[in-house]
Amino acid sequence: MTENELKKLSIRRREIERDIKKLLEDVAKIDRTIPGIDDEISQVVSELNLTAVELRIPGLSTDVKAQLRTKEQQLRTDKAQLRTKEELLLREKERLQTKEEQLRREQEQLQTQEAQLRAALGQTVSSSYVYLDRALLMDPPSKTNMKREQLDPVAGPLIQNWRPTQDKSSGLLPELAHPTFGEVVELLDSDTEVDQAVIDVASQLCCIGADLYQNEAQLTKRVRGLLLPFLEDKVVTTVESGFAGNKVSPDWALGDSPENPTNLFLIAEVIGPHARLSAVAWLNRVTIFPLTPLLNLLPAHPVTDRLLMPVARMLAALRAGLRKLTQDHATAAVRTAAEHEVAQAGPAKAEDAKAEEAEAEEAAAETEDAETAEELADLLEAKPVSEEKLPWPIAMDARYRIATAYSLAAPNHTYRVGLAGDDSGREGVVAVKLCRSYSLAAHQRWADLGLAPKILRSMPLPGGWLLVEMEWLSAPQWRPLSKLSKEELDEAQCAVQQALERAHTATGMVHGDVRPPNCLMRRDEASWEVRFVDFEWAGPEGEATYPACLNPDIPWPEGVGYRKQLQREHDIKLLAATLAARGAAAASAASTGTTAGRGRRTRGRGAVRSLNTTSSSGHSAAPPGIAVVFARHRIAGISWRQHGAISWTRPAAPGRRLVW
Repeated sequence: MTENELKKLSIRRREIERDIKKLLEDVAKIDRTIPGIDDEISQVVSELNLTAVELRIPGLSTDVKAQLRTKEQQLRTDKAQLRTKEELLLREKERLQTKEEQLRREQEQLQTQEAQLRAALGQTVSSSYVYLDRALLMDPPSKTNMKREQLDPVAGPLIQNWRPTQDKSSGLLPELAHPTFGEVVELLDSDTEVDQAVIDVASQLCCIGADLYQNEAQLTKRVRGLLLPFLEDKVVTTVESGFAGNKVSPDWALGDSPENPTNLFLIAEVIGPHARLSAVAWLNRVTIFPLTPLLNLLPAHPVTDRLLMPVARMLAALRAGLRKLTQDHATAAVRTAAEHEVAQAGPAKAEDAKAEEAEAEEAAAETEDAETAEELADLLEAKPVSEEKLPWPIAMDARYRIATAYSLAAPNHTYRVGLAGDDSGREGVVAVKLCRSYSLAAHQRWADLGLAPKILRSMPLPGGWLLVEMEWLSAPQWRPLSKLSKEELDEAQCAVQQALERAHTATGMVHGDVRPPNCLMRRDEASWEVRFVDFEWAGPEGEATYPACLNPDIPWPEGVGYRKQLQREHDIKLLAATLAARGAAAASAASTGTTAGRGRRTRGRGAVRSLNTTSSSGHSAAPPGIAVVFARHRIAGISWRQHGAISWTRPAAPGRRLVW
């Protein structure tokens, strides 16, 4: 069983869905037609009765009687024909319903086979082939059941857009999907001066958006007429039509070919008197994320900066982002042409290249044995991250071996990654954390005391993100406090409390999230060693404050809340409360006979409240609004790495080039 067979199954299932839909439409049409035929038959019967009455009138001439009998005969013929037509329609309805039942049975069989094959292939999402063929078989947007498409139990969501708010319907944030998106976010958030030409276009867009139109096509035409000259570029392609077919408004597009679904988009949407800029990336399927809220398009008099300037800044960021993507595209075109020449060298060379690549991958796997077998067994709990879901700061950095990346704390962006090796050929493993805020000062001060992992490097990223690379505390020597057995926990608890008080006293820094998952423990012959991790909120006592989204499932001490100052007593009380809660949970599990086995537990939920909770509203998850301008950029083969890194569609071997 191969991916091509999976593709065939998925395509056939989609074809059956369309056939069933067509059958239901035909049955509905028959149901609408039959009552009309019944009405015609009733009318014919009434006329026959009237004719019979007229024939019984005495004194009718022979000619009149002949005419009435001819009419009666014609009415009887019409009645018979209508009865026959009705019977044919009923038989056709029965045939269609029988065919529908057969198709539904075949559909169920295909769904079962597809699920089994997908499990055998180890895939959690549709391949690009299956996904794009699925989209090409769809009805126009106005006729597509987006709720069904987003909640498809087999193929998964059509579009990753955080609707409904489940992990499987989301993807990487745009700033982590590609650096250009991060740069656009920075422009949107900055106070950079906007030139007068952009302001003039923004003013015209406000006038267009505030006008009234008979249909969406009129609005689309006017917006395109304004923005296309403003965004004109010889390389960037404007999408004029999409897979949904002609005479569909709005028109929309999806990637390029199944062989190379590697597009990045910036989409300017105008939805009535509102505009919005969104990022679209291919992350094993189309992923959409709004970069701005809906902005008012109102030419308020007098024109106010408060209404106009956000629109102008959005247009300026859109144009700058497109120019940056265009530059990358030019680089990609050159590289793709070179690859094409290599591909034409002949099948033998291609086979040789595959063999060399397989050997390189095998060698890479062997070198990973630098860590202990026990640690690798422990890492089985962490799911390997496929390249399409790796943030670009890791995927594009020659420092890291992409095939070794593991997600440690999803949905938080923390990874265990192998290093590519230094000049001496030595390799190692590090922990990489990507976050919007982090107290490097607090982490470093605690690390100087031997109470936190060593910081190896930090790097600001576009869009306000930060990369923090630190030493990897390998398992099974180092374990979270939350994974210790009850006996070990009783011994280690005192060591953690003493280490916390020591850090507070020596540094004046407060952690803010001292829970068992953030306390790593290692036992030597005489005592327990402690390392604290996750310093996103940390800072000087009385200065650092808590964020807005605190997880309500965590027993926060009194005084903890949005913009409330971090206090030492909060750390101490939070640690005590979470340890007490863990002990109560363990006692309850023991009393019911349900244990995690060997003292292992899953990592506790994060301190920040997750917004990826199942939606109960049942609302449709349709794509947003009227996408009137699509500025497309296809990145087919850009390497940000000196030696190359990965293929976008499968695990990498050393020496492979990064492809978006």
